[in-house]
Formats: sequence, structure tokens, C-alpha cells
Amino acid sequence: MDEEKYLGYIKYEGPLVEDGLMDARKQAKALIGFDSALRYFIAKRAPEFRNIDFEIPVRVRKGSWEALIPETVAGWVQAGLGVVATAYFTKAAQKMADKDFEDFGITDLFKLAIESIKWFARIGKHMGNVAIREFKDVQFTDDLTQIGIKNEDGEVLFVPKYILDLYVSTNPRLLESMAENIQDGRSLAIGSMQAGEIDEEIVDLSDKSIFCDEDAELEEDVIFPELVHGDYVVLEGEVTRENKTSNSMGFKYNDHILTAYPETGSIVRYKPLLFLKSRLFGTVNRIDETGRIGARRPKLYFSNLEPLEEDNYDSELFE
Repeated sequence: MDEEKYLGYIKYEGPLVEDGLMDARKQAKALIGFDSALRYFIAKRAPEFRNIDFEIPVRVRKGSWEALIPETVAGWVQAGLGVVATAYFTKAAQKMADKDFEDFGITDLFKLAIESIKWFARIGKHMGNVAIREFKDVQFTDDLTQIGIKNEDGEVLFVPKYILDLYVSTNPRLLESMAENIQDGRSLAIGSMQAGEIDEEIVDLSDKSIFCDEDAELEEDVIFPELVHGDYVVLEGEVTRENKTSNSMGFKYNDHILTAYPETGSIVRYKPLLFLKSRLFGTVNRIDETGRIGARRPKLYFSNLEPLEEDNYDSELFE
């Protein structure tokens, strides 16, 4: 692999893929899983890009089965956009620069995303369970940039603080599609370039159960699987009801009613939006009744609701 030309990669290696071949369905599953994971972390870092339908260039090649992100990814992304999307993309990039720092660009977003995917695998392997979100007896480096987390054997793994901050709000099923392809003779490797050197994490058959359920298939009736726990979202729908007791509202999104809660304050101030098409700004929550991430139906915690149409109802309805 020409290391200087790539930001990072996923690959499957072992006797089953020595000729670079893999079942078409497994390849599709791996690529979709990689694409989804990249977009997930890009949106975490820069929510402005969530609603842009950009293309992610991936080069697949033999030797093992490899999917690589080229260093020229920024140019590829922008080249694949239409006129309107390009304008929005440019505006979003400017917002990101204004909010953060000028030299942080599109390529850096992809570097961070690949790095986050690799660390998700590394932390999951270390802890033996990707659902663990609380860490006890942590340690800190002198400059406080890394946090040492212990597993049940007392072993300590030092993790960059910004990575751990991302990890604790990440869907534990993030690597599921990629991990499902692992079997005897085929392991998954996730690598990123660090100072010109490859830093790689390998997930083999002994680790597979950490990242996916080997014995049971996923529920096929999960509502809006693309709405991942912890994601910041901007959704358009209709406010259908209010419930003062639970301080919640019904938000109709793509023919499903989702329960939405204001992050702060009472729902009373949102009464004028009842039965109106509105835009919701908020965060997805998929905590189930057991306290784990994996609820079939997501809930929304919104910071703002804004109307997309004028109120044609008599104001007395809301008094």
C-alpha cells in the first residue's frame, strides 16, 4: 500500500481473502458500514454537514480486501456535489472554520472520523463490552490530554480525551456491519496514518461478539435506524400533541409519531406550534428500559422548534 496517499482504511485479511475476493453482499455490508461510521463521526464534529448528501470516495483493492480513503478526499467530496449542495457545503465549511480554527478543513474531518473508528474498536476490545459508558478509577497524563481507563483485569489503556468524549455517546452498534463479516480465516483491521506511520487495530474472531450479536439477528423493525443515539439532528415534521404531565410533545416525522422533550423549560411556550409543520433541532436518545442504548423507537430532546408555516388556527384553541 502506498501509505503516503491514504488517510486510513478498513481491510479484511486472512486466508479467506488472500486473493482479494469476498462475497458481494459482504463487501456491500462492509462499505455501507464504513460509510455510515465515517458520516457519523464527521457529523459529530461538524453538525453543519449532516444534511449534505456528499459522496465519500473509497478505493477497493486486492491483496487483502481493502477500502482506503485517499488524501485527496476533500476534492473528491466537493467534485461530487451539485451547484446548490456546493454552495451549502462551502457555507457549512465556513461555519466550521469560524467556530473552531481556520486550518481545520474537510480532510481533517475525515482524519478525525477514521481515528475515532479505530479507537472505538480499540476501547471496545480493551473493555470487552462496547456498552460500558462509565469508567472508574481513571488516570490522567500530566498534561491532562489523555485518560487512562481500566478493564476488569486492571489493565490501563490511555485514550485521548477528545476520543473518549466521543466514545461515551457513540452507538455501541457502530461497527456491527463490519464486524459481522469476521470469521475464522478473516479478521478486520482499521488503520490510520499517524506521523507517516500506520496505526492499526485488528478485530478477530475472538473479539467479534464485542461488536455484534453472533447468536441473534437485529430487530428488523427498528424505527429510523439512521437516527443514532447521541446524534445532533435537524428534522422537519409536524407537532401533533402535547403532554403536560410528561412535559413532552408528539412530533410526526416520516409517518411516525416520535416523543420529543424540550432540553430545558416547559412545553407551554411551544403550544402555538401544535398541528404546524415545524423544524426540530435536537439530540437523538435511544436508551431503552434496561438503561442501555438500543431502544427500537428513538426519542428526541430538542433545543429549538421553529414553524415552517403560518398558524392558521384560531388562537383560542391554545388558551
